[in-house]
Amino acid sequence: MTAPGIVSERAGGVQPLVNPAALQVLAEDVGPETAASFSRAFVRLWPRRRDSLIAALRQDDYAAAHDAALSLRTSSAMVGASRLAGLAGQLERCLRAEGTAAAARFLPSILECGPPTLSRLSNDSGREPEKSAAPGDPRTAQARGEDRAGRHTRCAASPGSALPKENGGR
Repeated sequence: MTAPGIVSERAGGVQPLVNPAALQVLAEDVGPETAASFSRAFVRLWPRRRDSLIAALRQDDYAAAHDAALSLRTSSAMVGASRLAGLAGQLERCLRAEGTAAAARFLPSILECGPPTLSRLSNDSGREPEKSAAPGDPRTAQARGEDRAGRHTRCAASPGSALPKENGGR
């Protein structure tokens, strides 16, 4: 079973950038104010989580990389950042199976997906999640990061190839 908004890789689906249903579940569980606070905290803590993951992978520190990936995956899932949660989960599984060097290939996708996710969460924070659009509605494809033809346009779920440069560049 997957968390709300996490599309199983076996299903071959593209995970939404942010899943309004997961945000709604969180609001129902803890109240709208607390859910909005969690969302704001996720946005505020992104740089620390991102930098911890980069440093751990760069230093070939398995334990720190596992901790950073787990933190990113669980916090992302909690606030409905489904695509980030999925990417962090892929990195985590690769880390366990193949080690830090192999897992680092997922980092560019995570770094690409972070800013639009933060933007979306910042815009949605404290508001009621909007109703999902019908399957044929262009807003549905846009929320999944697809163009009108169904081509993936942002936050690639496929692994990247390199660690960011030491100076913080990409």
